[in-house]
Amino acid sequence: MILWTPMLPEQVLQGLDDNVYPNYEAGEVAGIPVLLEKVENGQKRVVRINSTDPAHFLKQEVYPGLLT
Repeated sequence: MILWTPMLPEQVLQGLDDNVYPNYEAGEVAGIPVLLEKVENGQKRVVRINSTDPAHFLKQEVYPGLLT
């Protein structure tokens, strides 16, 4: 990507290193592959269902936002 700007690179990139990235890991819930985010108290939250099986998205046991 090329960024054409009259501003100094220091001004454009200011604060870029201050981003906080979530701590994600792959896992399974009820046999369904999911992407998990570590949250406080040692719990994990389902961020995304990583499956190609449409039936997995219809199961009520697993959904984004579920704390495990």
